[in-house]
Amino acid sequence: MWRNRKRDLMIICGVALIGALLPLGVADFFRYLVVLVSIYGIAALGLNIFMGYCGQINMGSAGFFCIGAYVPTMLQVKYELHYLIGFPLAILFSLLVAWLLSYPLLRLKGHAMAIGTLSFGMAVYLIAERFPELTGGADGITVPAMTIPGVEVGDKFYYYLILACFLFSYLGCYFLMDSRIGRALKAIRDDEDAALALGINIDQYKRFAWLVNSALMSVAGSLFAQQAGFLSPSTFALWTSISVLVMICVGGLGTNLGSVLGAAIMTLLPYILVSIQEYIMLTQGIILFCVLRFMPDGIVGTLPKLIRRNGRSKQAVAGSGEVAL
Repeated sequence: MWRNRKRDLMIICGVALIGALLPLGVADFFRYLVVLVSIYGIAALGLNIFMGYCGQINMGSAGFFCIGAYVPTMLQVKYELHYLIGFPLAILFSLLVAWLLSYPLLRLKGHAMAIGTLSFGMAVYLIAERFPELTGGADGITVPAMTIPGVEVGDKFYYYLILACFLFSYLGCYFLMDSRIGRALKAIRDDEDAALALGINIDQYKRFAWLVNSALMSVAGSLFAQQAGFLSPSTFALWTSISVLVMICVGGLGTNLGSVLGAAIMTLLPYILVSIQEYIMLTQGIILFCVLRFMPDGIVGTLPKLIRRNGRSKQAVAGSGEVAL
């Protein structure tokens, strides 16, 4: 029901145009919210590829988020490399780590994979906390502001950089899922044995989804570091992995639109419910429970069913009226 490439691309272009013009007419705070939603939208898109489309479990996505944030920052601080050089290097390093981890981790299934990926995320968090000479430790580290060339860029530059990365990430995931690779990932999610019987190389496609997940999480982490201006290991604790997981569950697993919608809802929630800020984790837990209980397919997955059901009900009522006449 939601599949219409021309319509989708027109909507994406419209969103890009609105995003490009947004800084001209809104306050800095609203621009900051758009930036946050875009960053976590990229992270949610990455996790959705691995969990929503490939059907695997990743409880340690904050590990790659942390790598993406710290690597370009340390290259700036320790070696005075420009951020635009450290940014792609962070993605390459994340891909290398993910590729090495894929051999032991992707052999696991179910709860074992959840524990394995969770262990990775906690290991990265502990490294960031226990090596202060490298990462600043619990005291944190200040992220140097980017300069081009020799002139410090402003918030609007970061806004357009992050918006461009978000749009490219969304388009990449959109076309990927419309390709042969996307169909193979969905087949693995639905039934691994049937996919294997069809000649699909399960290990190869799982590894591909894992690498895409790590790359997009790293992109989100690198953008987050420059936007925040300060990094602390507590930012990349277990709750970060759970937050991204909640985003894709609320929006709808296996849909790119659902990932972005879930990221927007869960990111903006603390700013909307300011009066219950101290209970925000409890509120997020209640929202997740309600979604899983009453809308197991998420918001985007459930709406088409409700619309179709409403359409059938109207047709049934109209049919019964004609019979009565």
